[in-house]
Amino acid sequence: MGDQTSWRMMSLAFNKMKPYLAMISLQFGYAGMYIITMVSLKQGFSHWILVVYRYAVATLIFAPFAFFLERKLRPKMTLSVFLKIMLPAFLE
Repeated sequence: MGDQTSWRMMSLAFNKMKPYLAMISLQFGYAGMYIITMVSLKQGFSHWILVVYRYAVATLIFAPFAFFLERKLRPKMTLSVFLKIMLPAFLE
């Protein structure tokens, strides 16, 4: 009985800490990206290619999460939905 209470308390504490842990992780990510960017640009790497690589890596990291976690939430991809997504993308 005491074991369940301690787990419940730890769960509540972790849920309260989630926003802080997310912000700390985000700051580490920004710091890492800044270091990688500065080292790359100082060695003569093109900033245009750096942006392409950055988006490619982000796509490879986040696409599996989007595919598996939101599989049942997304609507069917009809021509109408596709055009509603692509038109703003082309117009920016």
